[in-house]
Amino acid sequence: MREEDTMALASMTGFGRARGTLSARFSASVVIRSVNHRYLDVQVRTNLREETPELEAAVRSVVSEAVDRGRVTVQLTLERTEPAATAVMVDGRAVISALAQLRRLEEEQGGPQTVELRDVLSLPGLVTVTGADTLLEADEVEALEAVVRDATRQFMAMRLEEGARLRGQLAGELERLTAFLDALEPELGDVRERLLQRLKERIERMVGTEVAVDPERLVQEAAILADRADVSEEVVRLRSHFGAFADRLSKGGAVGRTLDFLCQEIHRELNTLGSKCREVGMAERVVEAKTATERLREQVQNLE
Repeated sequence: MREEDTMALASMTGFGRARGTLSARFSASVVIRSVNHRYLDVQVRTNLREETPELEAAVRSVVSEAVDRGRVTVQLTLERTEPAATAVMVDGRAVISALAQLRRLEEEQGGPQTVELRDVLSLPGLVTVTGADTLLEADEVEALEAVVRDATRQFMAMRLEEGARLRGQLAGELERLTAFLDALEPELGDVRERLLQRLKERIERMVGTEVAVDPERLVQEAAILADRADVSEEVVRLRSHFGAFADRLSKGGAVGRTLDFLCQEIHRELNTLGSKCREVGMAERVVEAKTATERLREQVQNLE
């Protein structure tokens, strides 16, 4: 990604095309497409029959300057703007020999001589026609690189536009997750009292109200349950992950893999929180938070 775009986010999905004249011999059209991929994978395809490693390397170099991640396919089509020069090689001795042998056969058969030179020239191997070398000269390669840069600029503009849209969606999901924690934290201080009350009610249902319950033992049991249900550490770590996510998002650049890792950590903490905190209504709220995290990760996986 260019230095001026380091604050921007780029999607890994994009499209661009350009066309230009390379010389009096060639014009070229370039089409660039990309989809999600863990790493940068640039594939160059041409309409030429022979292998063209020099051209592919030049195209790949230009694209790689602008892109950090994604599977990028570049379709390069070279078109001649003037007829190609050809070289014709005729095996004269073989032509004369073949013509003489065919006429001798006609004489032996007693028929009229109908074999002509054009009949012999159509025989395989007697005439060879070769085309001119299709590889580009140095100035034509430079012109091709300019066409590829034009297509790449259009391609990157689409990726950055999609990245800006994704930034808004990611910020919205992060706000929903932050609101979940904001609503949860004030309730954590009341957990011990609620556990104590529920434990007392449960014991009374089991042994009846006539049996006295040791208050000290009751408090101890409630403290054990409260410790098991304590999610303060998970809340602190989630706050840290949210802050790191927002910071990376604001800085922009190629942050897709970092944000994907943070999404995994957020999901892990939510799983732990949900298993420890079983308050009434909490399960539904945790599920909603995990769903928001899944949406977050789906969008992050589109980022470069």
